Amino acid sequence: MKLTLQVDGALHPVTLTEEGITVGRGDQATIRIQANAVSRVHARIFLKGGQPYVMDMKSLNGTTLNGAALTEPMPLHPGDTVLLGEAMVMWVPEGGAAAPTGLNLDLAPKAAISKISLEDRAFDASGSILVPHASLEAMLAQASGQHPAGEAVTLFQRLASMAGTLLRAAGLTELLESVMGLVTAQIPCQRGFILLADAGGELVPELIWEEQPGVHTNPISRTIARTAMDNRVAILTTDARMDPRFSAGESIKIHGITSALCAPLIVEEQALGVIYLETSLNKGGFKREDEHLLSAMANFAAVGIQREREAKFRQRLERYHSPAVVDQILKSSQSKEAPALQAQRCQISVLFADISGFTRMSEGMEPLVLAGILNRTFEAMTDQIFSRGGTLDKYIGDAIMAFFGAPNPDPDHARHALEAAVAMQKTLYALNSARPEGYPELRMRIGINSGEAFAGDIGCEKRMDYTVMGSTVNLASRLESGVAKPGQIVVGPRTAELVGKESLRQLAAFSLKGIEQDVKPYEVVWSQDSDTAIHGMG
Repeated sequence: MKLTLQVDGALHPVTLTEEGITVGRGDQATIRIQANAVSRVHARIFLKGGQPYVMDMKSLNGTTLNGAALTEPMPLHPGDTVLLGEAMVMWVPEGGAAAPTGLNLDLAPKAAISKISLEDRAFDASGSILVPHASLEAMLAQASGQHPAGEAVTLFQRLASMAGTLLRAAGLTELLESVMGLVTAQIPCQRGFILLADAGGELVPELIWEEQPGVHTNPISRTIARTAMDNRVAILTTDARMDPRFSAGESIKIHGITSALCAPLIVEEQALGVIYLETSLNKGGFKREDEHLLSAMANFAAVGIQREREAKFRQRLERYHSPAVVDQILKSSQSKEAPALQAQRCQISVLFADISGFTRMSEGMEPLVLAGILNRTFEAMTDQIFSRGGTLDKYIGDAIMAFFGAPNPDPDHARHALEAAVAMQKTLYALNSARPEGYPELRMRIGINSGEAFAGDIGCEKRMDYTVMGSTVNLASRLESGVAKPGQIVVGPRTAELVGKESLRQLAAFSLKGIEQDVKPYEVVWSQDSDTAIHGMG
């Protein structure tokens, strides 16, 4: 049976069978929703006797059908409302109405925007209304005080519906589509644009909506958009005939534009961009009520855009850092300090760990078995790094590179690096003891060095990695590859100086590739049965 489900504002045509489909937050769900209140597999929709049914999959926050909690599978009919926690699912009948989903949306690539350009045309305040940006709370209070009760309630209902949709959007693309769909459903217009500020502060069209695609190709006013964002005002041009950006008569006929409406996207005093609408003479232009509604909707949209950006930033950070460190980085960025991943010089300790003999060991193993062993080992080693505030730089084949002391400064970076190294060796010993019969015993070499290094985002626009560079890093790598033996932890002179030498053993001087002077490293004295004490800073 074919039907269309509207899930969290997006339409999903599905072919329903007795096995059915699942909706949830996890990868195993057929239709995914990125919302915290939704369980990994939250609900199942399936056919039973030719009739669609919906059932809860023992979700944490429950499933309701038309307001009633589901305790057993129940029939689903066109127009029924299913809530997964707070996320809405609806069976849209063929030819029936659904919540706006952004029809005729054009996601515009930044590098090649052929359907829209921005033009530096002035506008005259005498033909425009400029309204200072206000918080959502102030707007709602004003609506309650200045509008009849029925109109105020309608505004509240519109915004509540929008808030639910945006909070459940999965990713920035879907969020922008939902914003424009909701805006154009409430405010009649011919064209709509969402422009976001790039890293350099330039406004870039990210999404375009057209009532009749391709009919209007004239540029939009960069001046209006820029003024709205920079001055934090909503701009309503009431009549193009009073606006000198058009020459009288012929220009109006050519462009066909009489009214523009632009509202800034502002959250926590940060201007993210604008929502820009245009309409023509025969549409009657925009009204003050439209300005008020768009400004309120822009407030919600800005919160959603900021949330998606932070979620993407957090996801990227979690590749390298422990949850505690990620929280600190995000807190730092919110307090308007220097960007957390900006390139800078810092004092760190670098750790290289390599599983010795793994290449030779892998030659006679099945690829899936090999990957399973490596993944299990890496996961256990990374946990020891993260639990001591370390940053995972990368996996290099069967090796791990990590560092301590960046992006957040850590005065005890050397001690934490040594503690992590000892814990990694002990963890590997435990993994070996519990390995299945026939699995190889793994041994690991670890090298650590401390000192100044360059840390920051390195790469290009398509791929950026947070990493460290410099002689400190090079020596750590050489200590692991050229000095340490399987089961050993070897540290450089500066690391030994920082942690004290009570648990260290001096080794002979080594001449290492790429290092000008001979190095006198130290071995960390540890054993599986004893608690090696790494003393405080010396």
